[in-house]
Amino acid sequence: MRRLKRIGLTIVMVACATALVACGKKDELVLVTTESTVSTTEATTEVTTEATTEELTEMEKRITYQDMYDANKGDVLLSGGENYSMNTIYYANGEETFSEYQFLGFDSKGMYAQVYEDSDGYVKVLDAANNYWYQIKDNQLSILLYPEPLVAAAIVDSNHNSMVFGLSGGADSTEVVEEVYKQDGMLMVKTVYSGASGEKYFMEYTLDDGFKVQKFDCYNQAGEKLSYSFVTAGASYDIPEDITEAMAMEQGYRTISITYVDGDQFDMPYYTPLNVPVEISTLEYEAYSNEACTVPWSEVAPDEAGVYKDVTIYMKKNTKEGE
Repeated sequence: MRRLKRIGLTIVMVACATALVACGKKDELVLVTTESTVSTTEATTEVTTEATTEELTEMEKRITYQDMYDANKGDVLLSGGENYSMNTIYYANGEETFSEYQFLGFDSKGMYAQVYEDSDGYVKVLDAANNYWYQIKDNQLSILLYPEPLVAAAIVDSNHNSMVFGLSGGADSTEVVEEVYKQDGMLMVKTVYSGASGEKYFMEYTLDDGFKVQKFDCYNQAGEKLSYSFVTAGASYDIPEDITEAMAMEQGYRTISITYVDGDQFDMPYYTPLNVPVEISTLEYEAYSNEACTVPWSEVAPDEAGVYKDVTIYMKKNTKEGE
């Protein structure tokens, strides 16, 4: 089943990206690069092994978080020729509160695809050919641009490399293996995640014999279950019809010209369907409608035929007060 249900809601989910934050609901934009995604304590860590009738191999006894990460990177998973999806359910006080679905793989035309849906009805689908995302929120279709240099590529990379992991450690965070055992032929790995602010979360992973994640749970220090995720190999995804129609651009396209007024980056154009509005997401820059950068940019209304005109968006880097 691709879609999960919660009280009063049917899951609707895209890759966007990004990484789970402290076993809680994802932020709209969490930029995680491959380098910062994994912060581990290496094999010097002593791990305990639970006594079972199923004996561990020497490699399994020495498994580290880095080993798990390396076996579950998107490029490694996809090299086997299968698509993958991950469903995650979040809990509070024992009740299901939120759900997410991610898809990573290739569509029916062989194009690389990332998808994210959630139980709030948000959908996000990567258009890999044009390097932007189609999104549906409040039942309205729009295009989301991340125009800043390397940001869009980093978002793609972060999802590509960390889809199946519950927590993505930054420079001041670690996830360390504490216990390893086998159960019903599956490798069970318990880890402790320590955040930069001193918080701890306890993860329980189920892996196959190639260290690929099958499912995992996240608990807080009080033993309360915060989330449950399961991974499906061989998944498929049907892109919503309004997105596939927009991707076809049968009505033509408009040009979104991104211009950096300080000349610190290369200007670049985006080509989007004539009848779909555009949103901009920025981190270090502000977007403006005029070259003097006095009028914040916002999408203009379409004409009577529903057509949006070509537009130039001026980008200026944020500056701190006093600079």
